[in-house]
Amino acid sequence: MSNRRLTDAEVNEINKDLLGFMAVWNAHGNKLDTSFEILYNYFIIIKANEERVLASGCSIDSSVQFMAELAKKHNLDLFDRQQVAWLDYKNEVNTTTLNKLTQLYKDRILTDNTIIFNNTLQSGEELPLKWKLPLKDSLYTRFLS
Repeated sequence: MSNRRLTDAEVNEINKDLLGFMAVWNAHGNKLDTSFEILYNYFIIIKANEERVLASGCSIDSSVQFMAELAKKHNLDLFDRQQVAWLDYKNEVNTTTLNKLTQLYKDRILTDNTIIFNNTLQSGEELPLKWKLPLKDSLYTRFLS
């Protein structure tokens, strides 16, 4: 997740960068079957179909390195695990930090039914079912004491 909303021009440029990376991303010399999406101008999702070629430690490392270079190029922070994103009533993404989550909940800006993004997914199959969840069903409930 980006620490800020990407402009449409940045999305276009990042799409080109991702296409270039996906063309050469491999595991032990075997080309990975890959895809990517940029959603809501905040989330860069890259996928490797491991039914064809398993992603190795080295290939995963290269994807992390690529994302770090992408972040630097576009002056982004893509690795801040303290960031939390949710959808407001206009279906727009808002962000905050974990340490401000409780206050937003107490102020009723966030409710049990607010849709929160779960950015801890491990597979593309989880995306449709576990990425966007009501706050009450998310891992963030433990921060709402």
